[in-house]
Amino acid sequence: MFYNNEMLPKLSLQISPKTINNFLEKLLSLRRIEYLAVDRELKIQETSLNVQEFADIPDGVEKGKDVRDSFPELIGIEELLDDILEQRQPIFQLKSVTRILTNGSYLYLDLYFFAQKDHLKPERLIVLCEDVTDTTALQQSMVQAANENSIKVDYLVSDRDYIDKILNSINDILLVTTEAGKIKKVNKSTQLLFGYTESELIGQPISMITTDEELLRQVSQLPPELKNESWHQVKVACTTKKGSKLTVAFSCSTIETSIESQHSDNKTIQNFVYVGRDITEEQRTKKRQAAQYAVARIMSESGSLESATPKIMQAICESLGWDIGELWTPMDGKETKFDAEYTRERVPFLLTVPDSNVEDIPLLLRVGVWRRGSEVGEFVENCQQISLEPGAGLPGIVWNTGYPQWITDLLKDRNFVRSHLASKAGLRSAFGFPIRASGQVVGVMTFFCREKQPSDEDLLQMMAAIGSQLGQFVKRKYAEQELQEAEASIRFLYEQEKQQSEKLAQQNLALEQTKLELEAANQALHRLASVDGLTQIANRRCFDKTLQSEWQRMAREKEPLSLILLDIDFFKLYNDRYGHQGGDECLKKVAEILDRNAHRGGDLAARYGGEEFAVILSGTDARGTQRVAELIRRDLNAMAIPHEGSKISESLTASMGVASAVPAPELSVEWLIGEADRALYQAKLEGRDRIVYLDSKREFQSGKGVFYDDCERS
Repeated sequence: MFYNNEMLPKLSLQISPKTINNFLEKLLSLRRIEYLAVDRELKIQETSLNVQEFADIPDGVEKGKDVRDSFPELIGIEELLDDILEQRQPIFQLKSVTRILTNGSYLYLDLYFFAQKDHLKPERLIVLCEDVTDTTALQQSMVQAANENSIKVDYLVSDRDYIDKILNSINDILLVTTEAGKIKKVNKSTQLLFGYTESELIGQPISMITTDEELLRQVSQLPPELKNESWHQVKVACTTKKGSKLTVAFSCSTIETSIESQHSDNKTIQNFVYVGRDITEEQRTKKRQAAQYAVARIMSESGSLESATPKIMQAICESLGWDIGELWTPMDGKETKFDAEYTRERVPFLLTVPDSNVEDIPLLLRVGVWRRGSEVGEFVENCQQISLEPGAGLPGIVWNTGYPQWITDLLKDRNFVRSHLASKAGLRSAFGFPIRASGQVVGVMTFFCREKQPSDEDLLQMMAAIGSQLGQFVKRKYAEQELQEAEASIRFLYEQEKQQSEKLAQQNLALEQTKLELEAANQALHRLASVDGLTQIANRRCFDKTLQSEWQRMAREKEPLSLILLDIDFFKLYNDRYGHQGGDECLKKVAEILDRNAHRGGDLAARYGGEEFAVILSGTDARGTQRVAELIRRDLNAMAIPHEGSKISESLTASMGVASAVPAPELSVEWLIGEADRALYQAKLEGRDRIVYLDSKREFQSGKGVFYDDCERS
């Protein structure tokens, strides 16, 4: 129950009875309002037709009876009413007075008090009663909805932080974009892979890192039945902040979110979710494996080096994505045929005989070439019959060192003698490796690419192995054995990867199940930690936490916080008479009464300990708290729980201490509990079965219904 001395607009009271009657009739016709007229002794002089509907005791509304019998809210404010009659205060208002109807519903009314003076009649006090049930119920619903929304927001913030931590802990990259392709969410792995910060990516188009945006979108919108194994992931080319090229395998999907609105039609927002894995190195490994396998297959199927060499260069270029392949051999007087695609005439083609003196070799001659596309045609044609000295150009360096070599940028390499031709053809990178036989270099292969490629040591090592295989090509059986071992290795790696994938899927499933079980256990544990097992209301731990939280909230809002401490009278005697099982049932019934009366947002009924209970009332001042305590006492009396061992009543009773304060720096939660405990002690000291509120000026004792000077606790 709320009390408020908010003033009504000032009315002129020097009017005739006829005028006041006309005024009341008009006022009553506008809203559901009834009235009473009482004299100085608060005896009823006049009533409207249905004013009994607003009375706490309808039968008490009769002419000549004390109005306080039917409207107990007037008890204790007699001095204030006297001030109104003496015009020391013009008008007074009591707001949201509560009535519980016979059907269990609540009736809320506002009471207005003003004086009527007439020189022909004694002065009277007019009491207007207005039904404000609908307004109050609406306000309570709005407050409850606001509190629920606040709790939901807190939960959402907590869940969002939790999800962010999970996303940032996974190794796979994650991108979320809008329908327009704007990036709206990335995880830590994405930032590390592409070299951008989160602020640099958010709000930017996904085309900033990949040009295959449309392909990703098409795959994400495929129906589930079409997302078979071949469409499970889509591989796209990406670019980092530093310009490095990456290959990323994305799993694509869409998420539709429906936003409900009270003011417009529901809106559906579609987002695209891309979960990717950097497979650049994996793709390189597969390409290297494919090239190595192709070379081995060609050598096993070919009968001579002349027929195998152009196929080997083509296989290496196509597997690795390079544009030109060349074969260089030392110039010799002997000649042989080389059936290359772009050879117009016979050229010398003879690898140096193993164990010969390579220092006597004067020149290196290009005897074979393979190209892809017409863009590099000029470079191939102009270098048709070129020869190089050992140590000159890429073939000469490989020949002299005997090791594979890599050139990242041909245009910046001073030793590359054909840089002007490479520039015209758009060639950027190159590598070469020696062909070895019996530990001696007998030839060189070089390859060129129109895209700038970073140095790949693994590829160079693989090419060195291929050079050795070419040098030992005459040892057919040995080459076949190496091919079988390579195939077995590939099959083993494939099976191992497959088993690991299946094991990982099983672990993920088990992890998800464990997560669900843990969440359920946490919820059950949270309930066990917050609810009293016997009475099923909040326990002491929950009470302490809620009281501290509400104290801080009321301090921010500068609103009062009240506390009721309740102790069942002679409960030990009750247990002795009815047994502990009967005592437990008694505690449950008392808990139900408390929980029923602590029904507003911020209110909490809790078991404080043993037969002691506590009720927290947020935003409720002392008088409102006393009213709630009265309702609890009335409900307990109405339940009429037999208590033959009680020394004051035949049914169960309780003593209550009330404390209320607006939180301030000089006060504390402990102080509030102490005040309520002191009031409870005073209630027990004065005979039990009563409500006591102590403050610095006066004490309220519900058993007698009067105010009197404060009594110190002894």
